[in-house]
Amino acid sequence: MSGILKVFFDRISDLIRIHKDIGRKLRGKNMAMLSCSNYDDLKEGFTMPFVESANYLGMNYLGDIHTYIENEIINDEVKLRLDTFLKNLKNHLSG
Repeated sequence: MSGILKVFFDRISDLIRIHKDIGRKLRGKNMAMLSCSNYDDLKEGFTMPFVESANYLGMNYLGDIHTYIENEIINDEVKLRLDTFLKNLKNHLSG
């Protein structure tokens, strides 16, 4: 986990311990996770903190997608993944 991501989850944990009134406002809200790198190399367990934070806060976890760029280009496989993910999100949110 990068330092920036660690700080993000530290702030989320503040909503659980310190700023409980703000944390309670997240209950019932939706969360999804989009990650991007230079390779199709999402590490096992990367999504777990997002899923578990959403569960703990009573949020609806809508899923996640990992994308990547090769030689400064988004390839057709990634475009298809994104299109499918976005279609599923739209269906869920309009459902």
